[in-house]
Amino acid sequence: MKQVLFIAPYAEMLETIQAVLRRYPSPEQIAHRVAVVPVDDVDHIPLSPCDAIVARGYSARRLKSEALDVPVIEIEIGGYDVLASIQECRKRFRPANIAFVGFYSAFNGISKFAEVFDCGIRVYIPRDVEDLDRVLEAARADGCDAVIGGYSAYARALAHGFNAIGLRSGEEAVGHALEEAVRAIDLIRQERIRAETYRIITQSVKTGIVYVDANGFIREQNSAARSLARCKLDARRLDEVFPFMAESYRQSLQNAQPIVGELRDIGGATLSLDCTPVMVQGLPGGVVISFESVAPEGRQAALAQKRIAERRLVARHGFADVIHAGGPTAAAIDTARRFARLSANVLITGETGTGKELFAQGIHGESARGKGPFVAINCATLPAPLLESELFGYVDGAFTGSARGGRAGLFELADGGTLFLDEIAELPLGVQGALLRVLQEGEVRRIGGDRVRPVDVRVIAATNADLADLAERNLFRRDLLFRIDVLDLRLPPLRERPDDIPALFAYFLKRNCRRDGVPMPQMQEAALDLLRAHDFPGNVRELSNLAERVGALRQYPHLVTADDVRRALGPAGASALPPAAPCPPRADTRAQTLDALSACRGNRTAAARLLGIDRTTLWRRLQRYGGV
Repeated sequence: MKQVLFIAPYAEMLETIQAVLRRYPSPEQIAHRVAVVPVDDVDHIPLSPCDAIVARGYSARRLKSEALDVPVIEIEIGGYDVLASIQECRKRFRPANIAFVGFYSAFNGISKFAEVFDCGIRVYIPRDVEDLDRVLEAARADGCDAVIGGYSAYARALAHGFNAIGLRSGEEAVGHALEEAVRAIDLIRQERIRAETYRIITQSVKTGIVYVDANGFIREQNSAARSLARCKLDARRLDEVFPFMAESYRQSLQNAQPIVGELRDIGGATLSLDCTPVMVQGLPGGVVISFESVAPEGRQAALAQKRIAERRLVARHGFADVIHAGGPTAAAIDTARRFARLSANVLITGETGTGKELFAQGIHGESARGKGPFVAINCATLPAPLLESELFGYVDGAFTGSARGGRAGLFELADGGTLFLDEIAELPLGVQGALLRVLQEGEVRRIGGDRVRPVDVRVIAATNADLADLAERNLFRRDLLFRIDVLDLRLPPLRERPDDIPALFAYFLKRNCRRDGVPMPQMQEAALDLLRAHDFPGNVRELSNLAERVGALRQYPHLVTADDVRRALGPAGASALPPAAPCPPRADTRAQTLDALSACRGNRTAAARLLGIDRTTLWRRLQRYGGV
């Protein structure tokens, strides 16, 4: 039930309010009171109980100035109400000049109706009710012989001997104010629920939580933090109450980066400390510090977690970072979230630049392994011997140039978490066999060693190639394909989701503008149409580059035009790519590669850029296709 208090300056308004309530779609949800009082008595009205107040004119302004705990919704005077009052005044009094006196924004621009009604119209806005006498005398001095205004102005005008018309609020204005009041009540209740939920969560957890502003003062804390401090924390300096947190706080604030798993020995106990900067418009506004006691037997686990954080073997993004407008991308996120709840390996397929690693990080983050390491490698960036040592590690002296003491491979680093193998189609056949053994046995043997180490790793692989076709041509092991392609997630290219393009482009443009310290421009609709019509063979990566070029080439600081986009899409704005049209996406990777080489007149650097791959990957493909 929503309790609404109506304050009416005249008795006739009561009938209008009742008529509006009778037509309200859910009258049973509204409990209302109506107080018919002049402006001077507004301060004496008992306001409780109510969730919102609906008033008009000076009554609304006066109540808003008192900073009440409930919203005050003003009944606006509509244009129809103003015109009706002028018509009535002309009919009753035949004035030469009409004075509009009151506190309504609707009075602005009224004087332009003077010619229509064949009389002078002037507007007078008093500072407050006490100022009414002054403005009425000014109106008389200006030759006004009739007054239109709210209840207070109407009453004072009569006392000054003016012909006067009182402005009446119609059902439309009252109904609109009621709808605004209901919306305000709903929003406030939702906010109170969120605030209370936040309070209960923070106060009930055993983890200590404090928020420290940019000046080093504690502004918020929970009961666990107060228990550790054994004193009041409000407005106390962090370095006075918790000096052992001060250095981590300063680093997190200055670098605008989180700090995870710092360990502090305090009075014989060990605390694990996390610092998370609160970013406001790209700048840190403070730091949230969470801390909890670590039992002696849990210290090793805490140290392992810290090592993961220090090596940056963490997923930095999640599904919340996927910018989209629904449609195919939302469906892909839904499928990926279902996969996250399972433990089987995942194969993510999609053209280059569709966000395969972003989805892999999202799957990891929402899985049971989310607190474990996330380790990523691009299989196309290293030659076979180095790739094998990276994946499986090596012992001391395994080969010339190996690090003394050996080195753990990525499978060992990913133990308890996720290993992301990007561009797995580029994995050499010899390495594919070694990878298959690890996936089958769940254990890894370092190069040059004889000790077998068990590993618990979920593999997420990604490719823009047709692995089934490669397997048919004996370029990819079929048994490995069956191991990795348990759950198949296809990411749609940008041309299949054109509704995502404006939001993505705006994100990249805003990010670049913030980085460069320049204002964010508006987008011309014709410019957005050009973006939607473009194929984007490089997908989101190409769109990001395009936003960079548009930002550099745009003619006006506050507007991106269609001409700006055309220039950025053209050869001069495309990093000197050949003027040939981009290759249309083809299922046959060999044909796509050859088309790109032909379009770029044999220039391998340009062809690799056009395909959205690096030169090494292009070289591997050409070797696979017979060195063409």
